[in-house]
Amino acid sequence: MISRRRIILTGATGLVGKAVARQLAAQGYEIVPFRSRHDGAGGMNHLTGHIDRDALEGAFAVIHLAGEPIAQRWTAAAKERIMASRRDGTRLLAEALAGLRTKPEVFVSMSGVGRYGIRRNETLTEASAVSTEGFLGEVSAAWEQATEPARAAGIRTTWLRTGVVLAASSGALRLMLPAFRCGLGGPIGHGRQQMSWIRLGDLVRLIAWCLEQPSLPAALNAVAPEPCSQADFARALGKTLHRPAFLPAPAWAVRLLFGQMGDETVLGDLCVTPAAALAAGFRFETPDLPAALARALGE
Repeated sequence: MISRRRIILTGATGLVGKAVARQLAAQGYEIVPFRSRHDGAGGMNHLTGHIDRDALEGAFAVIHLAGEPIAQRWTAAAKERIMASRRDGTRLLAEALAGLRTKPEVFVSMSGVGRYGIRRNETLTEASAVSTEGFLGEVSAAWEQATEPARAAGIRTTWLRTGVVLAASSGALRLMLPAFRCGLGGPIGHGRQQMSWIRLGDLVRLIAWCLEQPSLPAALNAVAPEPCSQADFARALGKTLHRPAFLPAPAWAVRLLFGQMGDETVLGDLCVTPAAALAAGFRFETPDLPAALARALGE
């Protein structure tokens, strides 16, 4: 028998996972953390194939956030860890869910806007063509495909194609803050490349909202309605901090420091909008960048 308040959560100790757990607990859900790379009870390990199926029984929903961090230099070994954690870990979980006696009604799995490629000179929605261009394109394609056993078993499955998550405590924004607070910030590369972003609080609200929506498409772009250029982002962050923001970080320096990871992320150019979520009635608390930055820095 399903408990409609019981939520299985992987990646519960990460930035998004901690915030999701707090939000859903405040809404009256019972949050059950499900550990990754764990061979014991209440966890799974895609490296060994272990998964505790009994712990998954009877949940209303499974939210899958676990995965090797993207923000690291992509050596061959790092690429394999990133790919395996998403492809193999997600498939292990999806196959287990499909085989349960009492299956969950909802499976929410993270993905990324890299599903659309690296550079697209157009505004992208969920109806746009997808791509396997670049490493992130390959990863997100494999990530989404790995959920197929759950979808085929009749579990309502949603992929959240997430952009840059804005939070002062972690992630890209935290790394930018020291330079910007010293007045040494500025655009990255030529600054014209588009950046698709979402404030952490709105991402958490979107995940919670997905649980109770019976008719969503498989893919949702988890980004704010107003993407911006790197130059506009730098200006907005400088203005929020009351600091100048005109010193650019040249593209060659980004590639030297971060290699392919820098080229596909901060030098990538994707203008992605959340058409499906907006059409289904989701409303962002901070749809514009100045409000999102002010809120993120105040949290």
